[in-house]
Amino acid sequence: MIRPLLILRPLDGALQTERRAKALGLQTIVDPLFAVEPMQWSAPAAQDFDALLLTSANAVTFGGAQLDAYKSLPVLAVGRATAEAAEHAGFELAETGESGGQQLLNALQADRYRRILWLAGEQHSVLDPGDRQLDIVPVYRSRAVALGEQAVACLQTETVVLIHSARAAGHLVSELDRLKIGLNRHHAVVFSTKVAEAAGQGWRSLHIADRPDDESLLSLATRLCQSE
Repeated sequence: MIRPLLILRPLDGALQTERRAKALGLQTIVDPLFAVEPMQWSAPAAQDFDALLLTSANAVTFGGAQLDAYKSLPVLAVGRATAEAAEHAGFELAETGESGGQQLLNALQADRYRRILWLAGEQHSVLDPGDRQLDIVPVYRSRAVALGEQAVACLQTETVVLIHSARAAGHLVSELDRLKIGLNRHHAVVFSTKVAEAAGQGWRSLHIADRPDDESLLSLATRLCQSE
């Protein structure tokens, strides 16, 4: 049985995931649950910071011309996709995390990066910087939208759904409840334990990626999409 793969992340990231999925021979449907928009923001002085924390490629995509002021700072990137976006934009990559922003901060040497600037989304997780100072400046927002027609049509049959964030998981479950679409027909493949908790119970199956990146997600999804 060939099951479709439903990709719900914001469009720029969704198209990258779709490209990787198609290279694996998967049948994909892209129908974002969020529209990402830039925000107006005031850029603090770069010389006040030792490093730049990026937890999403969206910060690079939507941060605007003010980002140029920070290209002298070493970048702490959460995940491979964010690291690639930062390097492509001309930033100097110093560290790449594998399982979230908190893990990345915890793994830093104690005497490095005493003050860090985090260019974040308007809605972001809470991170404990420990003895460091972490200044948070939102530069983009993700606006939730209704589940689209393509997604609704796809979910009339057994589907493998990629879920990249806890917020997306919560919004998706609410939308499925609103549309009276049962979870028990579908397979969820999620980024992390936190996302799995937000997705809740009742799925036909729920699978957590070994690492929060597309390679790990799509490895799981491929088996589910192509299994009997």
